Amino acid sequence: MDLRPQFRADRTTALVLLGDALCIALFSAAGALQHPGNAPLYARVPEIAAPFVLGWLLVGALVGTFDGSWFGSARTAAGRAAVAWLGADIVGQALRATAFVPGGADPAFFVVSLLVGGALLVGWRALVARTL
Repeated sequence: MDLRPQFRADRTTALVLLGDALCIALFSAAGALQHPGNAPLYARVPEIAAPFVLGWLLVGALVGTFDGSWFGSARTAAGRAAVAWLGADIVGQALRATAFVPGGADPAFFVVSLLVGGALLVGWRALVARTL
């Protein structure tokens, strides 16, 4: 098994990554709306999304989410997205548990983020795979 990160650098991958970021931002915005804070929404969404985006990029590169091999197969796209999001959620929660990233890590938030963020990303990736 090759554990080196794989990344396909082309326009299609860039557009898919943009969609990934929008899914994570949507998940973050929904959470921010459910739990109002003092800062405006446009300031809170990037703060909430950042640890999950980092986790998505790190884990996704390891599981083949960005190498293009899943293009054309909704099942492969969905499976890799699910695995990558599980890892991204773990990384994101771990970062939130540190003093460097605000928000804290709550087991309930782990489950909610796994389900909501996962549904968005798995659905998005399966849809993209079917259209490519």
